[in-house]
Amino acid sequence: MSASKTDREARLAQLLDTIRTHPRERWTVGRVVELRRLTGGPRQRNTARFDMAELHRRGHLNQHGPWNNRFYTLKTRRGGRS
Repeated sequence: MSASKTDREARLAQLLDTIRTHPRERWTVGRVVELRRLTGGPRQRNTARFDMAELHRRGHLNQHGPWNNRFYTLKTRRGGRS
């Protein structure tokens, strides 16, 4: 596994862990950027957008709203995952 893929997987795992600690909240790209600004992670909106879409694609998050007002919520066991 390349270093960049390893870094990406670690970043995704850390984000999912953070989202799991706040399971009832709405997560936006802006919120992820702000979180990473505070924790020292990558702050590019495109990176945050990719990460949220990837967690959705993997079945961890529900996606809501149109592309310009999108937010994500954690899937619960009733929804297939937690």
